[in-house]
Amino acid sequence: MNDAASHAALDSLGTSLGDRLTFPGDPLWDAVRSPWNLAVDQRPAAVAVPADVDEVRALLEAARADGLQLAVQPSGHGASGSLEGTVLVRTSAFRDVEVDTEARVARVGAGASWGAVLDALAGSGLVPVTGTSRIVNATAFTLAGGNSWFARSLGFASSSLRAVELLTADGRHRWVRDADEPELMWALRGAGGAFGIATAIEIDLHPAPVISGGRIVFDGSDVAAVFRAVVAAGRTAPDSLALHAGAMRLPDIAQVPLHLRGTTVVTVETVQLGEPEAAAAALDSIRSSGTVVLDTVGRVDVELLGVVAEEPTDPSPGFAWSALAELDDEVITRLVTTWESAESRAVVAISLRMLGGALAAPPQRPGIAGVVSAPHFVRARAIGRPEFEAAAEQGFTALRAALGPAASDRTLCTFLAPGVGYAGAYARADVARAARVKATIDPEDRFRGNRDFV
Repeated sequence: MNDAASHAALDSLGTSLGDRLTFPGDPLWDAVRSPWNLAVDQRPAAVAVPADVDEVRALLEAARADGLQLAVQPSGHGASGSLEGTVLVRTSAFRDVEVDTEARVARVGAGASWGAVLDALAGSGLVPVTGTSRIVNATAFTLAGGNSWFARSLGFASSSLRAVELLTADGRHRWVRDADEPELMWALRGAGGAFGIATAIEIDLHPAPVISGGRIVFDGSDVAAVFRAVVAAGRTAPDSLALHAGAMRLPDIAQVPLHLRGTTVVTVETVQLGEPEAAAAALDSIRSSGTVVLDTVGRVDVELLGVVAEEPTDPSPGFAWSALAELDDEVITRLVTTWESAESRAVVAISLRMLGGALAAPPQRPGIAGVVSAPHFVRARAIGRPEFEAAAEQGFTALRAALGPAASDRTLCTFLAPGVGYAGAYARADVARAARVKATIDPEDRFRGNRDFV
């Protein structure tokens, strides 16, 4: 790790960036270096918030002079390692969103969240291949593949990626497109953080005159029955229907209301491209699997897509494990029984998503994210405190054993655990191909993605 005395070029740049360049020892250091997952301890050489492309280029030159790398984390999601010898770059200044409704295209600055994109599309009758949270950065999500509410009908978010505005190691800042640099675009569609600093992306927008969706909440005793019903419904449901199911044991901590501590909440989140009636049979079969406590399914305005899942909006520490899988009733029973057993008590949440549809077919635009043949995605989470780590790993191991051969050794890229490389999500041959692109476009390895090409 480089010490502060060796950062002469970076120190000099601090004169112009001022408080937008933060070093260890600053009172705000812990706040600016922290990722979304507070269990990941990032220790970069500095954190920079450039105001424009000239400052991004100046950061590149300073990093080269000081022998440092650059790593981009717009909103802190996806953190995977400690980042020694690296300048952590936040792109929050690049937040413009431009929508061309006639061409069905959006240009999205690298600092814009999905919430900003969705707000810009209000009343347009168009949707992007958006994530499930308003606060997640749209560019980072898309460049990492991005499993969306609309993945079953439209594929990964990366397959709707038309172009990337990119600063590369040679100092060039330009729009990268398939017509000019097809191999780089292939790698950017799923492994995009390692090839340069993206300042904007251009994405397809898709017709959606009507969107429906919402949450169905069940009694805490209905976990296995609801999970089985979701998987069964997903086999015949239209690809336009997204189905996510989850169960959470609310922990006995101060942040949870006293009357809810220790209880279990079972939910199904769904979004449909079209009227609710188009998926009525699938959703009714799910509703009949347990005791419905709350049902909010109905029409959804595009700007509210990011709140359907009611995901957390504040950073927190967490441990997680996930896998692509092929589930049936027997496997689900084993999975839920194991989750409810003593050996998995530290695992507070378990969830699944239906895949298939467009994800199982060659994408509209080729990319490393490629084809996912597994029909399901399973994830488990635990509170990311050090005292829970051993018990969480024990629980994850037990859940993996419960899935047995139904589980793949891969997961979705945006859910890779800290320290796991791209080979945890993609075929090794494709990872090797992306590594060759990396060696060509960034021969000095100046840019450090959240994942390694191993």
